Amino acid sequence: MQSTLAKSVFVGLAALSFASVAQLNANAASSAKTTSNVTLTTDATTRNVVPTGSNAIYSYPKTVKKSARTVASKATVAKLAASKSSKDYFRAYRVLTTSRGSVYYKVVSFDGAVRGYIYGGKSTSAFAGGLKAATTTEQVTLSATDKASAYYFANAGTKNVTWNNPRYTQYKAKKMVTNTTPFKYDILTVTDAKKKSREGSVYYYVKDATNPSVSGWVYAKALTKTAPAAANSVTVNYKDASGKLIKTANVAPTDKSVAVNADVTTDVAAQLTKNSATYLEGTGYTFSATDLVNKTALTGIKAGSTINLVVAKNANATSKVSFKIAGDGVKPATALPASLLEAKAYPKLTDAQQAAFAGTEGTVVSMPTLESSLLVSGKPLYQLVGTSTTTNGVKTTNVYTYNKALTEAQNAKVNYGSTITLYYTHTTTTSAASTTPAPDAGNNNYAE
Repeated sequence: MQSTLAKSVFVGLAALSFASVAQLNANAASSAKTTSNVTLTTDATTRNVVPTGSNAIYSYPKTVKKSARTVASKATVAKLAASKSSKDYFRAYRVLTTSRGSVYYKVVSFDGAVRGYIYGGKSTSAFAGGLKAATTTEQVTLSATDKASAYYFANAGTKNVTWNNPRYTQYKAKKMVTNTTPFKYDILTVTDAKKKSREGSVYYYVKDATNPSVSGWVYAKALTKTAPAAANSVTVNYKDASGKLIKTANVAPTDKSVAVNADVTTDVAAQLTKNSATYLEGTGYTFSATDLVNKTALTGIKAGSTINLVVAKNANATSKVSFKIAGDGVKPATALPASLLEAKAYPKLTDAQQAAFAGTEGTVVSMPTLESSLLVSGKPLYQLVGTSTTTNGVKTTNVYTYNKALTEAQNAKVNYGSTITLYYTHTTTTSAASTTPAPDAGNNNYAE
């Protein structure tokens, strides 16, 4: 009986051992093997990639190592693929091939949060499978004015510093400086511009001749063409009677070396009396040095201090209008006198329409207001009917139609009280043209 039992146990163990070996052989046959795993040495900027969203990212290719953990699921990778943030781009830095001919790339996200292997197709000559090449920036053309202008850091500090590449457009992009405060007075020159492909934000490459180590890429909107006020400058706040801030100006002492807190009353008061009209240009307000409040404010002025001055709102002023025929690129614009019009006078305007020419003296004319009242189709100054000629029974009429783009460009800095020039495009027609309304003898808004 013991012999029989022993034989049974032996046979059972033998069968079990045979099954285990068979399973191991089957697993070995089904698993891929790593045939190569090397560091990529091509230009790093050519290895910027973005997932397609079709494959997950693992700590090691799952076909080679069944115990490999999932670093980012397929769903997570799909979100990274659709991301609008540059930090979710990836850099490929190793390539692994298997005995089955599959290619896997080891990648890391630009923010360093995700790192692992992802399927990359069947060839090492191009990214495929779960990856595709990424273009992280697009070139932006700079104008001659951009290149010739002097720029400064708009708000010097730890935010919006310079980088060796626009932030998150290359893996491990680094700051050139961590704080721009020491360089707030440095003149910066813009030499290049790029737009981040995902966000659309523009970065300028700036050169700092005074401190070359500061040179680098900076967010374009973090720059200004306005030079920062020196530490000894006097900040002047122009306010109306209610305390509303109208304009701020920085007035530097004539003696640039004067110390902070030194008395600069005579110098700064004289500058404000002379230049306040310039500082307030376009605001519609006027400064008076003889105002009692201002007299007090203009005493005991210290370098580096802030003073508040009161300004008065200007009265309304009415502009007159002149008319011109737009040039054609070869011939310049020419006058459009009333004698060229069918009615021999400019159109009649109602009192309400004439009000469109009035506004606070010293403020820029509101072209949208003027155009909606008088210069759109159906309004009296949109189209002017000129004189006619008849040849062989065919009547040809001159027509002058409002040129919006040219007029707006030429009047961009015209203030109420100054003459507004309206430009018209000249054409002819053989069809019946609308008649220019008869003139209003009381209309005095025309310069001619």
